[in-house]
Amino acid sequence: MKTKKNPPHNEDRQKHRNDLISALEAIESREKIRITVAVPYEVAEKVRLFLKEKGILESQGIPLLIQYGLSGENEEELEKLKDEMRSENGRNLWGEYAVMKFRAYEYFMENKVMVMNLPRMLDENRMLKRRLEMKGLTELIPKDEWDNWDQSVIDAYYKKYVFGEHR
Repeated sequence: MKTKKNPPHNEDRQKHRNDLISALEAIESREKIRITVAVPYEVAEKVRLFLKEKGILESQGIPLLIQYGLSGENEEELEKLKDEMRSENGRNLWGEYAVMKFRAYEYFMENKVMVMNLPRMLDENRMLKRRLEMKGLTELIPKDEWDNWDQSVIDAYYKKYVFGEHR
């Protein structure tokens, strides 16, 4: 796997990254529900064929069917929803969503790598601070928030970014 060094961060790039991270954290904090339904194979196959026949992607089909079912409307409502998805605005929205999802994945992987290197970087930082202290240059030693981190803080970052466990 090739890695390349990141160029020096400029303020605009860092602000953009912080904005994206804030947006991702906001999305992550939204309340979600995952529904698991056990259905006979024949029913699942009928749903799959119905979605294919109606020209709806399987990944979008179940939420669309639920929305359609809850609307209490007829076939016209389903067609309206399909047309909305097929419209140029809908395609653009799905395209933007795909790009945003890919970028979110990239940032997540960057976070994962940084967290995996965190113990080594903290040890190196502490060693450099000890060297400055030994040479009598204590006025050059910055006070950082991570100076007091213990293993539990690092473990929490591992759970969140490496193992994907959220509180």
